[in-house]
Amino acid sequence: MDEIYGHLVTLTGFTDEDNTVLKKHKDQTQSWGDEIVQDFYDTLFGYSSTSEVFRKGERPDREETLRNWYFEVTSGELPKDFWNHQWFVGLVHIKRKVSNPYMFGMMSRVQQLFLGKCLQEFPLDQVEEIFGAFKRLTDVIAGLIAEGYFINYVEAMVHVGGLNVELVDRMMHIEIENMLEKHSK
Repeated sequence: MDEIYGHLVTLTGFTDEDNTVLKKHKDQTQSWGDEIVQDFYDTLFGYSSTSEVFRKGERPDREETLRNWYFEVTSGELPKDFWNHQWFVGLVHIKRKVSNPYMFGMMSRVQQLFLGKCLQEFPLDQVEEIFGAFKRLTDVIAGLIAEGYFINYVEAMVHVGGLNVELVDRMMHIEIENMLEKHSK
């Protein structure tokens, strides 16, 4: 996880300064939490493909989880175990059948809602700085969740099947080569 986190930080340009920016503006951005949570779950429950993920009556609990996440993200002071937790969100997504397209779609939606609020409530010269900090942070989060989903899924398959990881890698390489050859014709 640490290596993947390092790559994501480098490639997105996320820095400690982003947390400083978020902390500086947290009073304003955290006031948007309820609206963002409401839109998020209205979208998920309003779309048949994603509404199937939820059990009857669990929306209040899920809203509280998202609200807490949003407050952590916008606080500028991430808890020590924050990044490890984001990695293991992928495991929860596997269990709940939340595919990466759903996760990326909803992360994009949160980013767009945040940008819209920034455009409404901050001077234009501050919007890029504040939204940029939020976007870089949430892009790192999305990358960790997606990679955690993929790696944990593969590891679970290897363990369940009693397979050797190196053997699976070689078999996958051969199959990918076959697929690429087939599609290049």
